[in-house]
Amino acid sequence: MTREEALDRSANVIPDEIDVYVDLANAISNDVAFYSKSTIRFQTKSPSIFVDLVAHNVEAVRVDGMPANFEVTDTRVVVNDLPTGRPVSLEIESHCKYSTTGEGLHRYVDPEDGSTYLYTQFEPTDARRAWACFDQPDLKPRWQFRVKAPSEWIVLSNQPEQSRTLDGAFAEVTFMRTPPLSSYITAVVAGPYARVDGGKWSGGAGDGGNTDISLGVYCRASLSQYLDAKDILTLTRQGLDFYHEHYGFTYPWGKYDQVFVPEYNLGAMENPGCVTFNEKMISRDTPTRAARQSRANVIFHEMCHMWFGDLVTPQWWDDLWLKESFADNQGSMGLTENTEFETEWATFASGRKEWAYKQDQLPTTHPIAADIPDVEAAKNNFDGITYAKGAAVLKQLVAYVGKEAFFTGAREYFQKHAFGATRMQDFLCALQEASDRDNLQDWARAWLETAGPSTLRVKRSEGGFMLEQESIDAISGQPALRPHRVNVGFYELQGDALVRTRLEEVTLAGRTLTLAAQGDYDLVLANDDDLTYALVELDENEVSTALRYVSTIANATSRAVVWSALWAGVRGARLNPRDYVNAVAEQVPAENDDAVASDLIANALDALLYYMATPERKIEAKRFANHAIDAIGRSQSQDRKREWAVAATRALNIAGSPTDDQMQFLRDLESANSPLLTVGPNLAWRARITLAALGAITRKDIALHLQADPSGEAEVFALQAISALPGRIERQKAWTRILEEDLANEKMSAILAGLSAGAIGHDATGFAGDFFDLAGQYWNSHTIGMGRRFVAGAYPRVIDANRPEEAAALRYMASWWISANESAPPALVRLMREAADNLERSFRIQTKWLTK
Repeated sequence: MTREEALDRSANVIPDEIDVYVDLANAISNDVAFYSKSTIRFQTKSPSIFVDLVAHNVEAVRVDGMPANFEVTDTRVVVNDLPTGRPVSLEIESHCKYSTTGEGLHRYVDPEDGSTYLYTQFEPTDARRAWACFDQPDLKPRWQFRVKAPSEWIVLSNQPEQSRTLDGAFAEVTFMRTPPLSSYITAVVAGPYARVDGGKWSGGAGDGGNTDISLGVYCRASLSQYLDAKDILTLTRQGLDFYHEHYGFTYPWGKYDQVFVPEYNLGAMENPGCVTFNEKMISRDTPTRAARQSRANVIFHEMCHMWFGDLVTPQWWDDLWLKESFADNQGSMGLTENTEFETEWATFASGRKEWAYKQDQLPTTHPIAADIPDVEAAKNNFDGITYAKGAAVLKQLVAYVGKEAFFTGAREYFQKHAFGATRMQDFLCALQEASDRDNLQDWARAWLETAGPSTLRVKRSEGGFMLEQESIDAISGQPALRPHRVNVGFYELQGDALVRTRLEEVTLAGRTLTLAAQGDYDLVLANDDDLTYALVELDENEVSTALRYVSTIANATSRAVVWSALWAGVRGARLNPRDYVNAVAEQVPAENDDAVASDLIANALDALLYYMATPERKIEAKRFANHAIDAIGRSQSQDRKREWAVAATRALNIAGSPTDDQMQFLRDLESANSPLLTVGPNLAWRARITLAALGAITRKDIALHLQADPSGEAEVFALQAISALPGRIERQKAWTRILEEDLANEKMSAILAGLSAGAIGHDATGFAGDFFDLAGQYWNSHTIGMGRRFVAGAYPRVIDANRPEEAAALRYMASWWISANESAPPALVRLMREAADNLERSFRIQTKWLTK
């Protein structure tokens, strides 16, 4: 669907109600499709409209009870001769396919107990894979769902259950009608899910409303023993408290179910009243604090969407930031202010913003308010710019207009546009009225309509300091100076600690600003407290100081900003990645924020794998693994021990040829019996994958481990381990499965991850030739979700500048594909350009430091 088609349909169609009936009685059979019926009530100005539907077959189409004049294509039903200017009832009966790709109605069979689980996932336009509808965000009818399913199953939808009728072994469950709702956030979940009753949350939002929200948490029955529902429900209540306090609009969706589902393509989805989460957030190992904090962020993110996104929805996907940037920002703010995770802004600086900076430096960067001509383009814009850059820019906006004005504007926005669809201008108007800033349109143009990150640096001269910004619009190539409301921190070494002794709060409106500070400081931090979105550049002496003392800075967010500046130096080829990795190894054991530590360890592993060439890569990876194993022994925290253990397994995969002590460490993890830490089943499998890549275990060993742990999680880990085994024949079998079998989404990704793990250090090009020849064919013959997984997993991302012939061949293939496939689907071309650019960055960094 194009934006123009959607706009035209919006101009002609006024939706009212839609009744959806789905028959899932055959879900536990081998049938490929289920019966679906939509009854859509609306008015139209045009006698011919299209309804979105991707069906196995269309059985009947009726208008006001009579056979209709219609045509069926792959993605829609075109209905002709419609009466105009009066209410119309359109019925469409079809069979739609069960999915194994995470798009539409996904079906999963648990290998542990044989149970079948179903859930829907639709964003941006996959509701049409389950039922006929107007599948665009600004057409918001009121929905009522009726579902037939086995009588013992849990069946959920967006609203509370209205009635349940038993029919032998089956039940028909009817749900209450929703308020006006976009199609992509409708939901049906069905299966023998385990449920934890969370009681009720009662309250209101200062708008005169009051509600009793029933809370439920669900997951697969075989996973229920690991479900830490108490933690999830505590955060849920804290989130409802936070958003009701600030948003001034009482929650309108009736209930709040949270369902953890298998083989999920995303982290979570904000279906109102029925939020779905990736079940990987339920760990079979005891979850670390960092993992709990990450899950907490997702819980708050999705809850924010109940207002930003569900209550008020972007008219089209070019304003996707109106929900995702806000949810990313508000999730971090809510955690900081209303939960135990009070240093969440530090984690945002060390993790989410790094995703944004990386995305914003690619050749495919785009403004936050993007140009999205069609749905395919929309799928690729769920990226670091729309989420994390937008969230960082909103943090700057809050600093710019003030927190009170920001929330006053938000409350006005919700009251004025409740259950409607908006554009960027609608929110800016509400904020303009609430704040004393009279230049928000200029602010929006500078921040929302340009691309690429700003760079901030502090220049020293004769005891004085000047704050400087460099900002070029990545698309136009023209200067794009942005207003930065920032804190500049001045640090001195006092003993063995970096101590902030001065702070200047300033607004940088032009290219430079003279600061008031005088004297000699050991480090001057341009974006202390991380209020704005900008790369921070340190001078050479400051880099040396930071590498030695960053962990001694008292404030977690300030530490994260310094680490971010060092990482920017690595990616900009100004800092040797070896120095960064050594700093992580030496200083992260003293880092008291677990989530920040986790992000830094991940960066160090990326530096080893992508930014170092052999033999240094192998030498430094082996050394880092030793640091990690030593840190496990010295740490008093089981959480940190587990973080370091995962890091060690990955580093040893990169290093290859482990020492006897390192091999014993892996063997102890493999057997889940280590003297250093408690080993859960998932950590044990990570060690087995590394051992498989090293050729230290066999397919038979993997099968025995799977026999002892016959879970769905283990099945995926085992696939990854088997495909990591060395040997051309084994690897060719795995690659052939990818190309020829109809694999479920996570199984395909697991096999590709195993092939990548097995290729590190000795077979870097792997199946690169096949991949570049087949990428377009695979994309065109699969859903976009599977196509994205294929490119993400099969693209040969590891290059070695110390192997010049191999590196030249890989770079040539990457460049050749782009030049030879200009007419390929734009979404695929974008992914391939991004991967090629990352490959070139890796080669450039490696080459810079190859002889140093």
